Order: sequence, then C-alpha cells, then structure tokens
Amino acid sequence: MPSPQSTTAEIDHVAEGNKAFDRQDWGTAATHYRIAIEQRPPEVFLHYRLAIATSWLELRDEATTEFEWVVANAVVSSEEARVAREWLDAARKRRADRAGAGGSGSDVKDERAGDSGLHGRVVWSEGRGTQPLKRQQLHLYAIAEDGTSKKMSFQVRSDFEGNYRFKNIPAGLYKLTDDNVGTPKWRLKVEIKPGEDPALDLGPDNSINTRDDFPKKST
Repeated sequence: MPSPQSTTAEIDHVAEGNKAFDRQDWGTAATHYRIAIEQRPPEVFLHYRLAIATSWLELRDEATTEFEWVVANAVVSSEEARVAREWLDAARKRRADRAGAGGSGSDVKDERAGDSGLHGRVVWSEGRGTQPLKRQQLHLYAIAEDGTSKKMSFQVRSDFEGNYRFKNIPAGLYKLTDDNVGTPKWRLKVEIKPGEDPALDLGPDNSINTRDDFPKKST
C-alpha cells in the first residue's frame, strides 16, 4: 500500500520573497529571504535582496551586515557590489554628519552611536550535539536601572559559524534576547561599559531553561 502523500506543499522561499520584493512588501520579502539564506548555499542575490529589503525597513544594522557581505563576496564590478558600496558609503557619511552636527559648541548627540560593543558565538543542541546557530537574529534592547525600556534597540544576525557582533553602541544596560514576542532561547541582562567589547557566548548553559533575567510576570 503506497504511503499517503503530504498535502502541504513545500514553500519556495526564494520565489515568495521575489514576489513580495516586486510588490515592495519589504517585511514579507525579508522574512522569506532570511529563511532561504539559512536553507541554501551562500548566494549574492539573496543577501543583496535581503539588504535592500531591510534598508527600506530601517533595519540599519541588518542592512549593513548584508551589504558588507555583498561587498566581500560579489564580483567587484557587479551592480550588486556597486550598490552595496554606495549604500555603505552613504551610511558612513550620515553617521559622520550626525557626529559633527552643531560643532560650534552645541553638539547634537546621536544616542545610537557609541564606542562599545558585544560579541560572541551562538550554539544550540538539537539532538545532534552542540552546533552553531547560523543566521540567528539577536536583539539588544537598552534598559534603565529599573528594567524599563529606553526605546533604543539594535539587531544583528550571526554568521555561518554562529558568530555575532554588535558594534558602535552606547555603554549601558541591555536586554539580550533572540525573540521578544514568542518564546526565546535567551533573555539576559548585560552591562556594557564605555569603550569595552565583552564576549558573551550564547548556548544551553545560559538559556532561559537555566537563567532568565527577565521572567514573565504571572497574572
């Protein structure tokens, strides 16, 4: 007796991402491209389109990461590399302009700019031994001493070896998590001091199963 076939068709995330991209539905396009990048060998086309989508979504950290990947991996003379270089140059110029604004004694401080960082490696065990989590999105939320939000956040994705890095962020207290809506693997309180770039690896040993710095309040 033949086995019943699945009624659920496998989603072609590249095709769905392209459809959303063409209608300028950047959020949907970005979601599909992220999944496609996790499932397929590295492709300039996918990283480039994810960079474009996230730039329109004002996800500057993720867009910067993707455009930097394109510059490092695309053919130098390609259209993708040219656009990536121009976007990165423009982003650097905007940061420089903000940093130099009001230079006559009334400097305007960019609250998102700083000289600190945070880096590490993300790993997880799913029955095959501990493995790096590639393309894992991490969120860093600035918080006050009492734990309330300061309405400032940063996002990055781990690379294909599980390494992540937050760069040029202000010193202070942060909530580090991989999911602020559903059920995250990590929910950690991190203090980053001025000029420092501490290492913090993420894995089962400091997941919410063993440590939760922001437990949900019972109602």
